[in-house]
Amino acid sequence: MKRFLTILILIFGVSICKGQSISKNDSLLVMRSLNNVFKNFKNPDFVEFQKISTKVIYCIICEDSKNSKLGIYNLKRNDFFNKHLKAIKNSESWKRASKSKEIILYKQNSRRADVIAFLTTWKANEFAPGHEGAQLGIYFIKENGIFKFSGLETIP
Repeated sequence: MKRFLTILILIFGVSICKGQSISKNDSLLVMRSLNNVFKNFKNPDFVEFQKISTKVIYCIICEDSKNSKLGIYNLKRNDFFNKHLKAIKNSESWKRASKSKEIILYKQNSRRADVIAFLTTWKANEFAPGHEGAQLGIYFIKENGIFKFSGLETIP
């Protein structure tokens, strides 16, 4: 996966970036961080997870995040890791995202994300006739020059 992502960035560079312009350096940093997220989900390690993630994780797909004390869809990093990471990594959406050949980086610049990596999980009509397809969005916030995992969402 790591080699694939690196080759993809080197070949396509800026062409996978949508929205506002994302520098080639930031694109490489995001892809490196994305690779670290996939590695950590595959072999969960909380000490490493603390290094690659923000203190608060935005998670639309986490069941108990709607009524979070931190705000809607926000969870403490340790709650996300202990209560949701295993279910997410075993989900069909995550499995398909980890094999996705279509990655779009979108510059967000919000309190939840500086960049979102959208990975295609279902192409149009693949899930069912007339279905528009789906993507998994993985959020990143840049802290001290490093893009850290800050959330997840699925579209649609």
